[in-house]
Amino acid sequence: MSNKLFVGIDVSLKENQLQCLDADGNFISKSKRFANNLPGTMDMINYLKSIMDKGNFESLTIGMEATSSYWFPLFHTLASSNELKNYSVEILSLNPKLISNFRKAYTDMDKNDLKDSFVIADRLRFGRLPESQTTDAKYLALQRLTRYRFFLCQTKAQLKNYTCSLLFLTFSEWNRVKPFSDMFGTTAKNLLKKFHSAKKLAEVPIDELKNMLASSSKNHFRDIEQKSILVNQTAKHSFSIPDILAEQIHFIIKLNLQLLNLIEQHIDRLNKKISKLMKKFKNPLLSIPGIGPVLAAGIIAEIGDISRFPGQAQLAKYAGLTWRKIQSGNFTGDLTPLTRTGNAYLRYYFIQAAQSMIKHNSEYREYYKRKFKETSRHPHKRALTLTARKLVRLVYALLSKNQLYLSPEERKEHKLRQKEVIENQTPEIVEEKSKKIPVAAQKNSTKKVKTLGVAAKYTRTQPKLEHALVYAVNT
Repeated sequence: MSNKLFVGIDVSLKENQLQCLDADGNFISKSKRFANNLPGTMDMINYLKSIMDKGNFESLTIGMEATSSYWFPLFHTLASSNELKNYSVEILSLNPKLISNFRKAYTDMDKNDLKDSFVIADRLRFGRLPESQTTDAKYLALQRLTRYRFFLCQTKAQLKNYTCSLLFLTFSEWNRVKPFSDMFGTTAKNLLKKFHSAKKLAEVPIDELKNMLASSSKNHFRDIEQKSILVNQTAKHSFSIPDILAEQIHFIIKLNLQLLNLIEQHIDRLNKKISKLMKKFKNPLLSIPGIGPVLAAGIIAEIGDISRFPGQAQLAKYAGLTWRKIQSGNFTGDLTPLTRTGNAYLRYYFIQAAQSMIKHNSEYREYYKRKFKETSRHPHKRALTLTARKLVRLVYALLSKNQLYLSPEERKEHKLRQKEVIENQTPEIVEEKSKKIPVAAQKNSTKKVKTLGVAAKYTRTQPKLEHALVYAVNT
């Protein structure tokens, strides 16, 4: 058996636990701890060099879990180390789920840093690892922005839900009746800030309430009197609570609304920053109606190089937009739940993009409506998720072929032009083209990608950064 060294590193905030195994699974040395900083990592590199030289190992494989943000500085330092370049080195960042499932093979094993580093090293030794992929630093930089935007959007949704739960105490009918289409719009916020309970709002005369609504909405409402009556009735039909309790809840609600405004301002600033950075990426996704720079950035930042996915099915699995089949004997389950095991960030941006395309893209709007009518159980969620799955096929086709999007009418016209060109060609050229391998027989091809209509060749190429660092990604 070849003389290989396998090193598992359990990464944590303060220190990194290192365990070395040979190809037979024997311990090369005792497990060692190194500080999770630059001096500690340099000591780790020198330690690995001494083991490689002492044991005359032919190659070195280092693995660590891609946990939070703790792994990346260590990974980057090891990958760019000049001291390790003299050896045959492979450095992998592993999906924590891969290690967690492998650990189950060891029954009654304790959960600690020492055991974790051993499990990682042993998993490296067994092989059959996901193929190591690379991601440019420019994608990682964009990813930091899009993931932070995801975090702010999630925080915004949680803050709204928490505020709604408080509003039920002071304004119980607010969430049930919903007097405004946007319950956290400018007009609604002004009312919630000014009146600390529904009782106080109910005491306001209709005429005065009309003036307040007209001023806050800038005369946006078509029937201001009807809207004023609805708000007044909503306040009167709400429960009444003690004033001392209502005042404290109102204080919290005002703080939440201020925090909500701040989060929305940060999201707007992020959108501008992302749009500016996206100008460096000449991307065909921007040709799709309903997908702007922010949604396109969220998708390509997580995908990176599309060539690392053999087909659209693998991309869908990576995004977690697949459904597990339930089958036993002659029974086949009708309900197939979404896996939700892939990249949560990519899945979020695919869902958001699908929701936007339903509004701005007639082709996907009709597809959504058709799927919506197929069932009465969770029709919106099901139809939206299936629309996102359809979008995965489109994104894969456009990125892999570097082509622009065409509407169904444009695709039909494009096919007619191609047919005319073929008919006008000489028999020799047609015969030569007919000998080519069909798309369905080509490697990594899928029928769904084949039947997807796309546009003419997208000639603009993405600018390459000179001397750009690339990082291995295994998720």
